[in-house]
Amino acid sequence: MPTSSVLSLPHRATKIVLGVLLVLAPMAFCASLEAQQSHAGKERSQWQREDVAVFRDDFLARDRAFTPEARAIAERRLAKLERQPVDPTIFAVELCRIAALADNGHTQCLPNGVGHDVCRGVAALGFEQSPWCPLRTPDFEIPDFNAVPIAFFAFGRDFNVVGAGAGDADLLGARLVAVEDRPIERIVPLLRSFTGGTAAHRDQGAAGVLASPQQLHAVGLSHSADAVRYTFIALGGKKVSRVFSARSSSKAAAWHRLPDPEKESWAFQEPEKPFRFRDAPEIDGVVVQLRRTFDADDRKIADFLEESEAKRQSLGRRHVVLDMRFNGGGNFLLIRDFMARWPARAPGRFFVLTSRQTFSAAIASIAYLKQAGKKRVTIVGEPVGDRMMFFSDGLPVRLPHSGRYFLPAVVRMDYSDGCRKYDDCAAMIAQPGLPAATGALPMLGPVDRLPITVPTLEPDIPAPWTIGAWVNAKDPMMEAVMASMVEPGD
Repeated sequence: MPTSSVLSLPHRATKIVLGVLLVLAPMAFCASLEAQQSHAGKERSQWQREDVAVFRDDFLARDRAFTPEARAIAERRLAKLERQPVDPTIFAVELCRIAALADNGHTQCLPNGVGHDVCRGVAALGFEQSPWCPLRTPDFEIPDFNAVPIAFFAFGRDFNVVGAGAGDADLLGARLVAVEDRPIERIVPLLRSFTGGTAAHRDQGAAGVLASPQQLHAVGLSHSADAVRYTFIALGGKKVSRVFSARSSSKAAAWHRLPDPEKESWAFQEPEKPFRFRDAPEIDGVVVQLRRTFDADDRKIADFLEESEAKRQSLGRRHVVLDMRFNGGGNFLLIRDFMARWPARAPGRFFVLTSRQTFSAAIASIAYLKQAGKKRVTIVGEPVGDRMMFFSDGLPVRLPHSGRYFLPAVVRMDYSDGCRKYDDCAAMIAQPGLPAATGALPMLGPVDRLPITVPTLEPDIPAPWTIGAWVNAKDPMMEAVMASMVEPGD
């Protein structure tokens, strides 16, 4: 989601924005409203045509990530929807997949609650007349897509079970091998069509789609919109087939997950805390964990970082491990100056832990640290969740009849070459003196320009998450850091 225009959103709205980045995890259960109802007396063909028109004018025309070729494909698919009205859920799925044609992680279709809360935050700032976030009330809402009580996570090319109800806890860690007898490797390309961005980011989205019978049914991967049959290879090697049915959140019971809360590594502990610190004498360092890049209700992120650096100095530690693996973004301007100056304050090495969940403002923050610290900053783990150039900083557009929200991306973020070749970059990273684009929400005050020129954030030390690490409560990234520190010369 936007890395900078959310600067002036209230914390609640910004918090919801982060929910988008954590990739819109479709683990929330669907609402009870029947989407098949007619829309305020209008024929389905009429309201769908009107929603398509708003999607085209207010979302597609504003989003800058679409290439001319992708935009032409989107137009053809929109024209088909105008000619051939479809089931409301299929309509919503198709619009989400059209948005994904932008191939941009920040161009998104949003869950209804996320879009609503972000727009309420915008309205609270007095931007009611903005073309973004129209406050009109739709005649009805197509509910968020349903889900079955199972959660998948992408490990490399595999999708494994990381959450399940008590009755299916035997599947924890199991590898998904088929959906309705279709081998998983054959349907991955279709699953990746729901989300734009890198393959790893698309697979994050695919993990949510796999748990949603409605979305699978809409693209022909499930026989039913209410249930789906999976085939797994369990941890012990046994092949298991099981049918899961969608149910409401009110029926959710005893949820089991990986890593096991009773034995999980430090990185997963205290999930309610957005910022964490610990001493790490075994590497003559400290570990600083940022799970998001915006203030908590009771603590500013910049204050936490200052306190962490003061503790490092008081302890006399040389090195810093910055854990950004679960950081889906927020507002990098809150910590930009700190990141740019941190290497000058700490004498040792910086190890930055990254994963496919490291996204948006988290990427920018790491890039500022890397730009300042150069070879002293070592990236450990998995590639971050987006490219070094993408588009972002839009605000939601709501369709008038179905109530669905879509997030266009309106400014360029070029972290690889400092926006030297473009005049549509966000002002805060644009080259001084060059033209810049304007985000959806104006900044409340001047912002200094500080371009980023970091060609890559690919891991210097690859150490990916594995299902084995989650099952056995291991932390391969921290193990890689420790191994690096005992190498000759360290």
